[in-house]
Amino acid sequence: MTGLRWKRLREPLSIVGEVDAAAREACWELGATAAASLMDG
Repeated sequence: MTGLRWKRLREPLSIVGEVDAAAREACWELGATAAASLMDG
């Protein structure tokens, strides 16, 4: 096999400007999605 076999979990996250509550929530969701995919095996 070659490569890391990565898969996209969700759309990329970009935050430009001040970090507000919505941006923090989006980051939390991204982290939670990544953590859940690691536990899935």
